[in-house]
Amino acid sequence: MRLTHLALLGLYAAGAYIGVKSRPVLPFNDTDFAPEHPTPVLYVHGFTSATNTFTVNAEYLRSHGYWTWGYDYGTTERHSLAASIPVLHGFGDLNDLVQELGENVEKVKAATGADKVDIVAHSQGGLLTKLYIAGGGANNIRRVVAIGANFHGTDIGGLAERVIPFIQRRPGIAEAVASTSALQQLAGSPFLEEIADLPDTDPRVVYTSIYTPADRTVTPNSSSILDSIDGADVINIDLEKAYPGFAPVIHSLLPRDPNVAELTRWGLEREAGSESD
Repeated sequence: MRLTHLALLGLYAAGAYIGVKSRPVLPFNDTDFAPEHPTPVLYVHGFTSATNTFTVNAEYLRSHGYWTWGYDYGTTERHSLAASIPVLHGFGDLNDLVQELGENVEKVKAATGADKVDIVAHSQGGLLTKLYIAGGGANNIRRVVAIGANFHGTDIGGLAERVIPFIQRRPGIAEAVASTSALQQLAGSPFLEEIADLPDTDPRVVYTSIYTPADRTVTPNSSSILDSIDGADVINIDLEKAYPGFAPVIHSLLPRDPNVAELTRWGLEREAGSESD
């Protein structure tokens, strides 16, 4: 190897080391934090995402006394093309990912001594939260704030109708390109048909769901809207109506949006039975 190549590798390694050592500590899983609120907040990221997408949101909540937690889930299935990028997570069968969410809830409870956690979930994380609560997890959750959540699957702007016939003919190729969880969330999938009768909400939990017409990933918008079951406290918020005049926010940027952070805090603090302005 040429000396110039070695020098470049040395500079790269040094830069990477300095970057890691100088990087600000993410606002998650700080066991030394002294919270002002008794219930810790667990962030649940979406498909092809990671906990650090919530950094803006978590820093805002942390500055208001919230103990913020998060774990990258769906990190072990790396068989698909989509999963080949190491920094992206959320892959695997949704049934397995729900179990992983339950394990993370227990981790936070054990680390904080809390009886319940609040969940802030984006995209696929919202569907996992719904499945977890419907599967018996309601007693562990105080509140849910969902952001661009995929509660009822997505037609991806009409694309699902065109790709499902191919998936049915070539399921192996489809899974190799995407991931099991991606295919399960497509409108019309067998998985969504199987869970069609699961309740959206549980009266033991208070829900706030934030969505936007600018979302072209989770479509139609009704997929992000929760129904109140058995009197559950539910508020669905159109972000563009809540903050008129601000630039629309696309799906992937919702966890990073400061207005969404404000609404997240509102959802965690609002009086039960209140209405959005």
